[in-house]
Amino acid sequence: MTMRQLHLQQSLVFDANAKMPVNVCARLHNKYGLLHRAHNVLPCCSWSRLESHSLRCLPAQLGDSGPSLNHNHQESKATQEGPPSADDPTLGEDEEEDTEEGRRAVDGFFDGKAYRLVAVEGGENTILINGVKMHISMGKLPFQDAEDKARLVKVRRGSTVLDVCCGLGYSAIACARLGARRVVSLELDPCVLEVARQNPASAALFDSGGVIDIWMGPAQDTVTTLPDEEFSAVLHDPPRFSHAGELYSQAFYNQIFRVLKCGGRFFHYTGSPNSRSSIPKGVKERLMRSGFVSVKWIDKCQGLLAMKP
Repeated sequence: MTMRQLHLQQSLVFDANAKMPVNVCARLHNKYGLLHRAHNVLPCCSWSRLESHSLRCLPAQLGDSGPSLNHNHQESKATQEGPPSADDPTLGEDEEEDTEEGRRAVDGFFDGKAYRLVAVEGGENTILINGVKMHISMGKLPFQDAEDKARLVKVRRGSTVLDVCCGLGYSAIACARLGARRVVSLELDPCVLEVARQNPASAALFDSGGVIDIWMGPAQDTVTTLPDEEFSAVLHDPPRFSHAGELYSQAFYNQIFRVLKCGGRFFHYTGSPNSRSSIPKGVKERLMRSGFVSVKWIDKCQGLLAMKP
């Protein structure tokens, strides 16, 4: 296989409203620059529970459909501006930027958003969505941060864990490594999982020996279908409040309380509090109204730890 073939990345792009893939973006990285093409694929079934071993990227034939992206609900930047020209001087700049980030950057997954897998210190990767880092790195590598959170909620051999907002799967993988018997990991965005497939450190997410189940769909809806007192621990690492306010709501916390076993622990990442933000304070108040006790701030993990009595 040539280097040119190795750098061909294909991804399913889903319409979040229609709940089906609307095209495949092929982004070809080579020393001459970046080329975009879009290819129509057949619709698939609506989002549903997907076991990790059966989560597959649908095949698509590369045809001559041209460079435009046919999104149903939101145009991407690539559609608005058109594909880059081979003479575009910025192509060389992108190439250099990718090299500086470890030559493992994957971008160009579009559903009205820009996705990028980038290397951080220590050789681990994180994901950027519209330029926002999805895993904190405050003096810790992503996997160490994930393990710290898993230990906070007392994940041990035989634990059953609900992992809300799968991302690259670091939290789910950390729980499995600590001996969890079952991890149900919820993810809304199929593009995020496709980026995870490009990430070597996420391999265990898709090959966990049946420990990790990936459930696709809105977490606030999926959690209502789960049985009472099903999990001994819950990890919640949502996007920022302005992007996913429903995952900070009283109704959502009530559902988390319902599915958590008595004595179980819940960790909720909120990010560092500051004088301008009342989000951690509001989260704490709502958690207590749901029935959680011993709600406290955990500085090293930048979030709130709570327990169900």
